[in-house]
Amino acid sequence: MTGTSGPDHDDNEPAARGPRARAGGAVRFLSGIGALLVLAGVAAWSVLSLHPPAPAGVDAPPGSFSADRAMEQVEQSARVPHPTGSVANDEVRAHLIDRLTGLGLQPRVNSALGVVVRGPDRVNAAAVDNVVAVLPGTDPTGRIFLAAHYDSAQFSPGAGDDSAGTAAILEIARALQDAPPLRNDIVLLFTDAEESGTIGSEGFLASSPLAADGGVVLNFEARGASGPVVMFETSEGNAALARLYAATAPHPAATSAAVEVYRRLRNNTDFTNFLKTGDFTGMNSAFFDGAAVYHTPQDVPERLSGASLQAMGDNGLALTRALGSADLADYARPAPHDETYFTVPGAVAHYPGFWVWPLAGLSVALTGAVATIAWRTRRATILRLVAGTAAALFPLVLAPLAAYGVWRLLVLIRPGYGSVLDLWRPTVLRIGVIVLAVAVFLAFLALARRWIGATAATFGCLVWLTVLGVVFAALAPGAAYLATLPALATGTAAAVALSARMPGLRAAATLAGSVVAVLVLAPAIAMFFASLGMPMAAGPALFTVLLCFAAAPTLDLLFTGSTADDAVTATAESTTPGRRRHRLATAAVPLTAFASAAVLLGVGTGINGFDARHPEPAQLMYALDADTGSAHWLSENAPTDYTRRYLDTEADAGDYLPFTRSGRDSGPLEPAEVSGYFPYIHQTVHVGPAPTAALPTPTLDVVSDARAGGVRTITVHASPGRPVRMITVGVDTDGGTVEGVRLESPGTTGRDLAGDAVGSSTSAVTFHGPTARGITLRYRISGDGPVRLRAVGGSDGLDGLPGYFAPPDGVDIAGTHSSGLLMVATETVLD
Repeated sequence: MTGTSGPDHDDNEPAARGPRARAGGAVRFLSGIGALLVLAGVAAWSVLSLHPPAPAGVDAPPGSFSADRAMEQVEQSARVPHPTGSVANDEVRAHLIDRLTGLGLQPRVNSALGVVVRGPDRVNAAAVDNVVAVLPGTDPTGRIFLAAHYDSAQFSPGAGDDSAGTAAILEIARALQDAPPLRNDIVLLFTDAEESGTIGSEGFLASSPLAADGGVVLNFEARGASGPVVMFETSEGNAALARLYAATAPHPAATSAAVEVYRRLRNNTDFTNFLKTGDFTGMNSAFFDGAAVYHTPQDVPERLSGASLQAMGDNGLALTRALGSADLADYARPAPHDETYFTVPGAVAHYPGFWVWPLAGLSVALTGAVATIAWRTRRATILRLVAGTAAALFPLVLAPLAAYGVWRLLVLIRPGYGSVLDLWRPTVLRIGVIVLAVAVFLAFLALARRWIGATAATFGCLVWLTVLGVVFAALAPGAAYLATLPALATGTAAAVALSARMPGLRAAATLAGSVVAVLVLAPAIAMFFASLGMPMAAGPALFTVLLCFAAAPTLDLLFTGSTADDAVTATAESTTPGRRRHRLATAAVPLTAFASAAVLLGVGTGINGFDARHPEPAQLMYALDADTGSAHWLSENAPTDYTRRYLDTEADAGDYLPFTRSGRDSGPLEPAEVSGYFPYIHQTVHVGPAPTAALPTPTLDVVSDARAGGVRTITVHASPGRPVRMITVGVDTDGGTVEGVRLESPGTTGRDLAGDAVGSSTSAVTFHGPTARGITLRYRISGDGPVRLRAVGGSDGLDGLPGYFAPPDGVDIAGTHSSGLLMVATETVLD
């Protein structure tokens, strides 16, 4: 299975010891180095092929996409932070309307009351103003929706998230206007309040006639400033859309494994709301590298990659033209199955999802065949094959743990990185983690080949590839290819290597199997590193081990010492310095890899210090209970050099946030209730005492309180009392049940909340971008106990608070929705 040992006694057999053996060992080692260079070259080619293209200038042909033209729109939209409800957001919306009008379109503002429900204590709402324009088709078979949000996070100018998306759609619309109309309608949708909980898209879907008949959605997002534009999410039954993407996207970067991962995460974009209706299909794309700027003041146009913007626009324009010319009946409804797909250099390989189980079964059969051949040719006993399988589990577990340990050590060295999605300059550290995972595997291989034999060790690797392929097939079918295809390639190569007598054929088969594994896994590792970041480096480390498993027969060429496969012969050399040289040579391979990893990790840590260009993120909040005068500093993140002066202990959030009932009859909030008041805040926080500031308090005016038929109806009007980004109104029925909630905001049509918003003893609605006129809620409550009402107003910025010192140079706002949040709360009890 290693391609070198066998009954014909090659250079690694004890019978061939002496000068000839040493020469043969040198040839073997050099062959291993050559093969390793080939694999490294293929990996580099695979990863570099993901790199986005150079941005096209403003003089690019009118019918093509130009990143430089689109960047002009980014610079207009991303001058300052513009969260929903702000004057700056109104200005961005006005600019969008002017630009669309200049393109000869007739934009409309879709004003609605949007509501997103994620539980009785996690209701987000806002009065939203979406911007909509339509490019009518010549003979429509449906509608294509190009969607991006135009609001930003509270302290972020939002160049990447999501001015890049809105600018891409504007430039796509300009290019489409320069060509004959397409067959199908193209709806340009710029949503409001996405950062507040994807509220704008929900309002559009609930209120606009354009959404009534469904369609195909292309959503444009970003969680960084650079890197490949990854098509990371699709609707279910994506076979037709995936094949279209593979045939159409000029800069493909996609993997069905990402779809499986994202479907299991709690993350949301506007695309989520489209899928929830069941009437839409589509694809969601974003770039992820440079995630250190995400939601921070550093997400400015100067940091945005024109290459990533070009890739986003080129792919979006090509897909829009393809869908715009097609019969949308083929794409606007789910296919019977998902497609398995993944990026290879310059293209997307794909096959039907129903092939997943046959391929997994084939890999099982092939693994059994390899075991049989290894046993029949006396390369390994059954006991050693079992031992190899057990031993191969160690690198599978240890490499991800080592990667996680690297991250925890980095956070220990620089606590500020405890709150980031990724580092400012992660490349060297990413390579270091990959080399570390390879080193762990090489250490396993060096030990295993000596004690149980190279054949048994590499067979164990094949077994785990096969097992993981079966597990993925059952739990995450779109990710099964990551293990099954390398298993098939490695198993085929192993069967050839074990059966063939020609050394050249054995070596060629072994290398070919390894190359296939690299082509499959290297792009996935790169995309997972970009999308998951260093805090989740354990994921890419795991897939690096899978690549090593598949390349094990090739990597074994790096070792020149004898293995347990060799016949035990009583030669003088077995106890002489020659044997010690073999041992040293064997140990030198993993030791060199570990040393290389240490150097890379050390250099990567050294270059990832903080400075004015790459500031340390600081997460700090202020919470005031206006009824008691109690105030605290809070942070979701571990204290840093800057925030340590404010924080002195770690505690449950419910004991310290301003909506606490601590010291009152009913005690503190339960952890489950905490997330409802400000859903961005974790249940555990770091806290410290703060001076009481003289701040305006939210008001809670009970408009009416009536009982009839065992149901109590309470209407309450809440006003923020000061300019705020959001106001949360909560009710606790003391064991009763909230049977119904109606929300009303001036200038909008009220909405009755349903589903998960009701049926609990508590309710909390967070309204984003409220005006001074406030909001009104009407509750229908069953139960006889007292009712406690609370209002919490949240604004942005801590300047002017007593005891607050602005961050020094090299420290900036962390990219969380609660950073810089100033909360003031009040409460009233109705008997």
